[in-house]
Amino acid sequence: MKSRFLNRLSVYGLMLCIAALTQLSCTNDEEEPVVNSVWINMVSRPVEQVACAYPGQTICLRGQYLGDLRRVIVNGTDINLNTLFVYESSSAVTFQLPSDVNTMGDKIRVVTKWGMTDFHFVIRPASEEPQITSFSTTTLIGGRTLTIRGANLQGVTQVWLPLTFDGRILCPLVGEQDADGTNVKVTIPEDVSFAKGQCEIVMEKTDDERGITYTEKAYSTTTNFSN
Repeated sequence: MKSRFLNRLSVYGLMLCIAALTQLSCTNDEEEPVVNSVWINMVSRPVEQVACAYPGQTICLRGQYLGDLRRVIVNGTDINLNTLFVYESSSAVTFQLPSDVNTMGDKIRVVTKWGMTDFHFVIRPASEEPQITSFSTTTLIGGRTLTIRGANLQGVTQVWLPLTFDGRILCPLVGEQDADGTNVKVTIPEDVSFAKGQCEIVMEKTDDERGITYTEKAYSTTTNFSN
């Protein structure tokens, strides 16, 4: 009699454990989505967190409970979830911004089976995207001036050039930079071994309309600076 009672008690306890685990699993699966940050995710530049993005770029939303995705809406523009550019997991959603995405509104909305969340994020017009287009020379001689040409390069604070063994070096800025953001001048460092890689420009930008300042970066195409 005692043995039968203990067996029933064990079975009852096991059922309670299974029910508790099932409830916990359902609770985790059924949480409303959370977005914590936005990262750039493109072959042409390092994967890094960004303060803004531009039409045509591929971005990754990082957070929690992002599975069972139903919709992603950027400033009122629906993202087509049936394209090859959408990758989804419980912690990240990667997709390409359409070329005609709305650049007003500053809101990314994620809708899953279990709920919805809005994340404040700025999409800027393509005409404002910083770009590096060319160099005055790729034969780098220490002590001379290198001019980096491009667009929207105002607010430059740092310029980095690639070195051998995956290193890089900070280049001193030369005087006042052009106000139109089309040229950046730096002094080429001496006694270093340059390599094939990307030039990186770091800028501090001011958005008067939104009343914010933010850091932005521009990268060149892979260029052979070997000396």
